Amino acid sequence: MRLLLLLPLFLLETLACKSQQQAAETYTAYTGATIIDGRGGAPIPNGVLLVRNGRVAAVGTRENVSIPDKATLRDLAGKTIMPGIINAHGHVGDVQGIEGGHYSTQTILDNLATYARYGITTVVSLGGDKAAAVPLRAVNDTTSTQRARLFIAGEVITGNTPAEALAVINRNHGMGVDFMKIRVDDNQGTTPKMTEEVYRAVIRRSHALGYKIATHMYYLDDARKLLDAGTDLLAHSVRDLPVDGDFIRLIKQKNVGYCPTLTRELSAYVYGDTADFFTDPFFLREYDRATIQPLLDPARQQQVRNSKSAILYKQQLPVAMANLKTLADAGVPIVFGTDSGVPTRFMGYFEHLEMEMMAQAGLTPMQIIVAATKNAAGYLGLKDLGTLAPGHWADFLVVNADPLADIRNIRQIEGVYIGGEKLNKEDK
Repeated sequence: MRLLLLLPLFLLETLACKSQQQAAETYTAYTGATIIDGRGGAPIPNGVLLVRNGRVAAVGTRENVSIPDKATLRDLAGKTIMPGIINAHGHVGDVQGIEGGHYSTQTILDNLATYARYGITTVVSLGGDKAAAVPLRAVNDTTSTQRARLFIAGEVITGNTPAEALAVINRNHGMGVDFMKIRVDDNQGTTPKMTEEVYRAVIRRSHALGYKIATHMYYLDDARKLLDAGTDLLAHSVRDLPVDGDFIRLIKQKNVGYCPTLTRELSAYVYGDTADFFTDPFFLREYDRATIQPLLDPARQQQVRNSKSAILYKQQLPVAMANLKTLADAGVPIVFGTDSGVPTRFMGYFEHLEMEMMAQAGLTPMQIIVAATKNAAGYLGLKDLGTLAPGHWADFLVVNADPLADIRNIRQIEGVYIGGEKLNKEDK
């Protein structure tokens, strides 16, 4: 009898809890747009993106997605929805305008906001990160919807001996990072290169601690050795020689992402004259005349034109672009990155330049979008990001023209959404 008397009370409490849970769930349905989900398949015409509490609840055609009765509806007919862009190789926190040396919490916040206004919803900062970045890592900062998500690599690992390099790893590990990063490059013969003994020790230790490791490299021979040693990301292009069949087989066997960073080469020489993009309204919306004025100085431009490094990087950019096309055609996973966030590598804008240069190298718009969404998240292990899939964060762009017709159409941004919330582009 007591059980019979308690049963109605239990049912009422259960229904009340269910009602409260449903009330706490807020749905928004974005309807009518063509949806590119980031996985590389055919776009979804007249699609529905259903968002619940900052995450994707469903995505598909209007016929296949059930929209809850109390959902807020947003009609986006004639527009395109795509995942937010992920820069898998940037740098955050040091640059204001075109000057470095300003590392602070405020600079990190400003940089991430600039990236976001250009549609870059996640940035992996590969080196130079300090303790101020730790509270702002994506894993620690899941509520901000007005700036890009941040992952960090801490101090770039250096050392003449394994012991010296392992000490840097321990500092990064103690600080709290998401990745490790090394440089294996002699800077065109001007500095010593990290030895194979040291970087193999670094890779082993990083993996033992559970970290993926990204590698700055330049030469084809070094890239081969680094793949054999177990690097998880080639963080720049091979620029000295054309890649060959053996290299292609090795990188595919290792299933390692290749991050071309073509704009890194561009930045080495483009300021030898007045850069064409200095008159681009899309550039000037963030970077004004006062910011770029030092780059217009004739003496500075002459210095760039006479720089041996600028001359060499300009000569070898075609090699990098040809290698990108060869590797993409061979099915090597291309991971989008720019090396922006260094002085004169303009955050946000350079990501759009990079996509344009990738198209000039011969990649299709869909290949570029996949590199900047699914591949960037997948090959760096960024959880719940990269594609518009149920359970993933609702980080997406609404653009006014079809990016599959022309990758430059991504510049026609109508809205940037992070965690389901629309970015207020007036917050500068």
